[in-house]
Amino acid sequence: EVLMKKMLFATIVMFSVISFFVALPGETLSYNFDLNNAGLSGGPWGTITLTQNGNFRVDFKVDPDANAFSGVDNFGLQTFGFNESTLDPTKLSLTGLSIIGWNWQYSEGSLGGFGPYGKFDIGLDGSGGDRQDPLEFSVIVSDDSFSISVSDFATQLSTTGYLFAGHIAGFEVPGSDITSAMFSTTGNAIPEPATMLLLGSGLIGLAGYGRKKLFKK
Repeated sequence: EVLMKKMLFATIVMFSVISFFVALPGETLSYNFDLNNAGLSGGPWGTITLTQNGNFRVDFKVDPDANAFSGVDNFGLQTFGFNESTLDPTKLSLTGLSIIGWNWQYSEGSLGGFGPYGKFDIGLDGSGGDRQDPLEFSVIVSDDSFSISVSDFATQLSTTGYLFAGHIAGFEVPGSDITSAMFSTTGNAIPEPATMLLLGSGLIGLAGYGRKKLFKK
C-alpha cells in the first residue's frame, strides 16, 4: 500500500511538471522592446508577441507603442529581425503581411542592419512610408513533415544575446533631433496569466494530495 501511494504521488508530480512545460495550443510568448541604441530613457517602447496557431503556424505581432514617445508622425516599424531553430528552415515561409512593398528574407545568422544588436536569421523590411504599427505576419511550414512552436522563434544565435531587433521611426524626443532608433529586448518573457494559472493549479493539486496524506488517520 505504501508503494502504491509513492507511485501515485510520483505520477502526479510527473504529469504536473509535463503539463507546465509542454506547449499548449494557443500558447503565447511576449517580450518588451526595452533596449535602444539612441540613449532614450523610459520605455518599454513596444511588444513582440508570438502565438501558437496549430502545429504548423506561429503568428507574430510586433507592436511599437506610440504612447511611449512624446510625439509621432508617420510612426511605425521599418525593419524587424528574429531567429529560428526549426528542423528545416527551407520549408518555412511567411504569410499575412498586410502591405505591398514589405519583403522578408532568410540567411542563417547573417542578416544585419540592426546596429549593436547583431545579425539574425530572418529579416523583414519596408521603405519610406511603408511603416507598420503594428507589424503582423505568420510563419508557416510548407508541409507537415515537422511542426513548429513559438519557442522555435524565441531563440538567439550563438554570436549574439538578442532574440529580436527592430527599427522604429517617426517619433519625436523633446530637445533632440532623434526621430528613429534601433530597439531590442533583454530577452525576459512577459509572464502570461494562463501560464501562472497552470503552474498554480499543479501546485494546488500537489498541496491537496499532501494534505490528505498528512491528515489521514
